[in-house]
Amino acid sequence: MAAARTSAEIKALTEEWLAGRASPHTRRRYRRDLGWFAAWLTAHRGRGLLDARVEDILAFARTRAGSREGLDHRVHPLRRHNTVATAATAWSSFYNHCVERGVLDSNPVAAARGLDAAAAYPPHEHGSARRLDETTLRTLLTHAHRDPWLGGALGTAAIGLLIATRWRPERVVTRDLDAALALPDLPAPVLEYLHAYADEERPHPARGTRLFWDRSGVRELSTIDLMRLVTRCAERAGLGGEVTATRVARAAEELHARGVPLNLPSLAELRRDAASQQQMALPDDPGGYEPADVTGQQALIPLPPGVPRPRASHTPRWPRRTR
Repeated sequence: MAAARTSAEIKALTEEWLAGRASPHTRRRYRRDLGWFAAWLTAHRGRGLLDARVEDILAFARTRAGSREGLDHRVHPLRRHNTVATAATAWSSFYNHCVERGVLDSNPVAAARGLDAAAAYPPHEHGSARRLDETTLRTLLTHAHRDPWLGGALGTAAIGLLIATRWRPERVVTRDLDAALALPDLPAPVLEYLHAYADEERPHPARGTRLFWDRSGVRELSTIDLMRLVTRCAERAGLGGEVTATRVARAAEELHARGVPLNLPSLAELRRDAASQQQMALPDDPGGYEPADVTGQQALIPLPPGVPRPRASHTPRWPRRTR
C-alpha cells in the first residue's frame, strides 16, 4: 500500500527521485514520461500515481504503442519497442525508488513485465560487454595516452575515471576538480592520472571549477569529446566501431561485479611504452583534421611568443542580411 498520499508528498518523492539522475536530459525525459502516465491514470482510471496497478501499466503501454490502430508488436516491433520501452524505464525507475523508500511494497512495472511478454515492453537487450575484458580496458588507456587531441594525462584521466567509477560519460565530464580528486576508493593509477593532469596539463587558470578542459582552455570537455576519444582508441586498438563510452563503463561494472582486478597501468608505464604525440587543439570533427590548415580549430593551439597568428581567409557560410 502507498504510504504517501498528498500531492506535496508525491511531489517531494518525485523530486528526490529525479535528483538522483545525473543528466539534465534524463531528468527532463523522466519527468515528462512519468507526468504523462500520472495524467492518464487520473483521467482514465481515477487513481493516483502511487495507486497504479499492473493492469494500468499494461493498458497505458498499449495506448503508447499504437495497438488500437493495429500497430502491434508483430507488425511494427521497432516502433512499439522504442516508444514504450523508453517510457517504461522512467516508470520503473520511479517505482523502484518508491520501493526503496518504503512507500510501496512492489514495483507494478516489474510485475507487468512478468505478466505479459508481448505488451510488457522489456528494455532493449544490451550488447554483450564480455569482449571488453580487463586487457581491452588497459589497451584503451594506452591508446588514450597516445591520442593526438586528448592524449597524455588528460586522455588517461578521462577514460580512467570512466572505468573506475562506471559512470555514464556525461557524469564523468561534468565533475568538478576537487570533487573528482576526493572520490573514495579510486584505483591508485587513476588517482595518479588525475593528479598528473590537474598539476601538469589542466589549463591555468581555468575559467571554472570543472575538471576537464580542452588544451587551449577555451572550453570545457564535452560528453561528445569523451565519446569520440573512446571511439578513436577502440578503432586504433582494432576493436571496431561498436565500442562506446557507455559500453566501456558497463564492461567495467561487469568486471567489478565479478571481482576481476583491472591492474591498470601506471602513468610511468604509459609514458614509457605509449609516449603521447604532439598535441593538437580539439577540432569539431577529429576525422576531418587537415594538418596543412593553420586557420581552423587546430589554430587554437597556443603559438610561441612573438609569432603572429595567421588570419583565416574563408568566405562566411551565410551572407550578411541587409535591411
